[in-house]
Amino acid sequence: MRLVVRRARAARSLLVAAVAATLIATALLTGLAGYSREVVDAGARGAVSAADGDQRSVLIRGAAGGTAAGLDQRDRAVRDRLAGGLGGRETTVSGAGYAAGRELTGETGTAQPDDDGTVYASVVFLDGLAEHADLVAGAWPGPDGVQAALAEDAAATLGVTVGDTVPILDRVTTRVTDVTVTGVWERRDPDDAYWRLAPEQSSTYGPFVVPREVFTREFLANASAAWLVEPDLDGVALDALHRVARDAAAVSEGLPEATGLSSSGLVTSDIGALADRLATADLVGRSALVTPMLLVVVLSGYALLLVAGLLTEQRRDETALLRARGAARNQLAGLAAREALLVVLPAAIVAPPLATWLVGAAGDLPLLREAAIDLHPAMDAPAWIVAGLAALGCALAMLAPALRRGGTYAGELAARARPARRTVFQRAGLDLLLVALAVLGWVQLRQYSSPLAGTGAGLGIDPLLAATPTIGVLGGAVVALRLLPPVTRLAERLVDRRQWISATFGAWQAGRRPHAGPVLLLTLAVAVSTVAWCLAGTSTRSGTDRADHQTGADLRLVEQDGVAPAGRLPAMTVLPGAATVLPAWRDSLRLGPENAPGDMIALDAAAAPGVVRIRDDLAGGDPERLFAGLADARRTAPVVPLPADATRLTGTFTADGTQSPIRTTAIYADAHGALLRAPLGEVPPGGTARFDVEIPAGVDRLAGFTVDSVAGAGSSLAWSLGGLAADGAPLALPGEWQGTDRAGRRTDVRAGPDGLRAAYAIGGESWRISSVSFAVVPRVAQSPAVPVVGTPQALSALRLDVGGTTRLALGGATVDVVVTGRADALPGATQPAALLVDLPSLSSAVFTTWGVTRTPQEWWVAARPGARAEVADAAATLRGLTVLDRVALGGETESDPYGVGARAALFAAAIGAVLLAAVGVAVDVRATGRRRLTEMAVLHTLGVGARQLARSLLIEQAFLAGLGVLVGLGVGIAVAATMAPLVVLTPSAERPVPEPLLRVDWPAVGVTGALLLGLALALSALSGVNLRRRLAVAQLRIGEDR
Repeated sequence: MRLVVRRARAARSLLVAAVAATLIATALLTGLAGYSREVVDAGARGAVSAADGDQRSVLIRGAAGGTAAGLDQRDRAVRDRLAGGLGGRETTVSGAGYAAGRELTGETGTAQPDDDGTVYASVVFLDGLAEHADLVAGAWPGPDGVQAALAEDAAATLGVTVGDTVPILDRVTTRVTDVTVTGVWERRDPDDAYWRLAPEQSSTYGPFVVPREVFTREFLANASAAWLVEPDLDGVALDALHRVARDAAAVSEGLPEATGLSSSGLVTSDIGALADRLATADLVGRSALVTPMLLVVVLSGYALLLVAGLLTEQRRDETALLRARGAARNQLAGLAAREALLVVLPAAIVAPPLATWLVGAAGDLPLLREAAIDLHPAMDAPAWIVAGLAALGCALAMLAPALRRGGTYAGELAARARPARRTVFQRAGLDLLLVALAVLGWVQLRQYSSPLAGTGAGLGIDPLLAATPTIGVLGGAVVALRLLPPVTRLAERLVDRRQWISATFGAWQAGRRPHAGPVLLLTLAVAVSTVAWCLAGTSTRSGTDRADHQTGADLRLVEQDGVAPAGRLPAMTVLPGAATVLPAWRDSLRLGPENAPGDMIALDAAAAPGVVRIRDDLAGGDPERLFAGLADARRTAPVVPLPADATRLTGTFTADGTQSPIRTTAIYADAHGALLRAPLGEVPPGGTARFDVEIPAGVDRLAGFTVDSVAGAGSSLAWSLGGLAADGAPLALPGEWQGTDRAGRRTDVRAGPDGLRAAYAIGGESWRISSVSFAVVPRVAQSPAVPVVGTPQALSALRLDVGGTTRLALGGATVDVVVTGRADALPGATQPAALLVDLPSLSSAVFTTWGVTRTPQEWWVAARPGARAEVADAAATLRGLTVLDRVALGGETESDPYGVGARAALFAAAIGAVLLAAVGVAVDVRATGRRRLTEMAVLHTLGVGARQLARSLLIEQAFLAGLGVLVGLGVGIAVAATMAPLVVLTPSAERPVPEPLLRVDWPAVGVTGALLLGLALALSALSGVNLRRRLAVAQLRIGEDR
């Protein structure tokens, strides 16, 4: 060991560099390993807390038992069955009961009855309602009488206030129960899983929530019951979540029989789906962290190989003498191994606490704090194991040069005088093999679309696919070294033509030795950092693009009930901060013979360029041309234009031929194709009504009228309208009109100066009485084709191309369509197969052909500059709307723990690349100076000045470092351009939509390259500062080895 220490002391500067490189590599790898565990756990916690209620709970439904005792027995059985929790986690069980067949018989406000004219009531009891809802008015109901608390939205629709009595009819027994409304409430957190207990409000109005004892006394007949089981998932780890999912699945299988619910029992839960989704997200997060770790491994390994190679070269003569004096190869390897132990042992001991401290400090970075990544690293067994393995790898890298077969003393001197210009990699062709492997990985990545392989439970990280970017960096860097000799020869020819002694000597020195080591190190460092910056930038841009694509506009406002309520269109016209608001229709489609699922989005194509956000490449290069093709193909029916600023519509209508009142409704249209229904009044059979109604804000034309009643088959409904005027000014009607209904039947309508007259024949069985509805619209000879734009998947399913026509069910009716364009993906669509339709064309076609009117399901909003937050705040105050904010959604995407964690790891890899390259460059500059000292001493003796020699050394290093930096930039950008879009994934392990585009973070890339180049030049300049003194010493020792 004494010899090892003596040899180490003689080469202490190189060994100190080796210790530094080993410590950097070991600490980085240990830290990244611990960091990856923390990030994945933080991502799982965040995903669980953000999951929908049905993914965090179990809902049990079944018959209530018919009696109070039966309900209590089932309630106790369910609670006893779940007393032990799920998967070792405590659970909360809440119960509810639902009355059946209850009808509102009094005044129902603006509630819409069903086809039979019935308005159904939802009467329930909800355990713990006061803990999940806030009173807006009144008090919670008590057990006296029949008291109820009513949801605020339902109270507004029904026109009910606190203190009102609402009669509710039992349609089975015909008994009427008077319910007193004591309170009005609103949900505290609409996303709370508790609201799975609240019944859907699509066909009933309520809920009227009564105490449990009142429910069992008054409403238990034919009732059903439900129990919501909420396990405590706060801070749950992935393996614990899987245990909860297994127990939930067991409950689904055995609970109905065990609790007496039998065949009426239904248990639903998506906890298992959440666990599977998080398992996939866990794999995605880990795969994203593989790349920075592999990049660090490659760079640190090569940095240590460079240091070890310089150490071996420095000891070449010494090692040759030891061999000449009888030292065996294993003895020399033993010396190298013990020396390597001296290098890696301190790093293996220091790395775990250092890495733990660094990861803990990283937790204070704003980037991680905003993503709610709370890092609590620990020096546990995995940290020490990773540090040990990293140290072992560093030791092997240090040993590699010493294990090669040595030559004779004379051979070693010859090799030192004339070093090989080609590296071992190049001589063996391994660089070309690496490139071939990288190409194979790239092809596989394009095929599988991600570094993950397999499906379902077999999904896992494919080693080749995950390592492909790293292999590409390494292969590109070593192949680029083949350019070094011709480039140096070219540089020599250029400087030979000029009288620049320093430049000539520096270029000659750069060309006469291989210099593969430092150039490759700089190339790798710059390439690694460039790939890291590009991956991080591409991931960030992909998140922004996904948010833009998912939202489709600055804001997209979605009607929660799927139907815009009365007054929504006028409210949208005055939405604060909005520059343009486009109404939109949305449908789910089945396309082609295979019934492929698809989406339809209909909006005003003419106004879309200023509102809809679609990436240029998705629209074929020019979104405006895509929308213009839609708008140019627009075909709409004639309308009755309204005077500007008109506020009142007046006239009279008469109707006869039924036994029930006849309602007439005006159908307005706005400039963007939305239709708005406005009642004109109701008359008894044979009656006449004069109307004087307000024209809704935001409309500028009258599209027609609808007439509704109830009548027997075989009769004829006569209807007429006259004296139509806006603010007292008569309205000119188009020359020809027609009647149409949802069966597509046409009815002649006489139009003249005195107004409109129609006679609608009611078909069907002679004994049947049913609802009657037909529209009175301007006549169109033939319904024109509606223009659409389709994605490749939609057009393939429909067997169409641009210019093709077909018939599709769109907007609630069947219409002819013509394809005017193709887009790779459509914003706002949830299916790959999607159609974008011009709304004015579609709304006109379905109304004039089938008498169908629809209200918008969505509103696409373009905000004025700087007013997006104002629009979002104003929209949030409108009831019944879900606000999708592009910027807010982008912020959520950018703060996703998995994505933020991967980007932070890439930043760490880039910083590690700079540090490792700095160590390698410093060692190489020092070694180069020492190696050239004798040569420069001879030149100095022959008359070359010390400053010229220092400049030649600086020029040599500038040329080599500059070449390494430029090649590294080229390799890094090339690898990033081919690989980065393929390794960016969503948390569900799917390729993002739209596909990621490369984003080069030029400031970061440029600063990294300039920093490494500047460092190499600064160290070279520093080595030339005391060159004169070192030359004087070297001149005295010239010839001592002869």
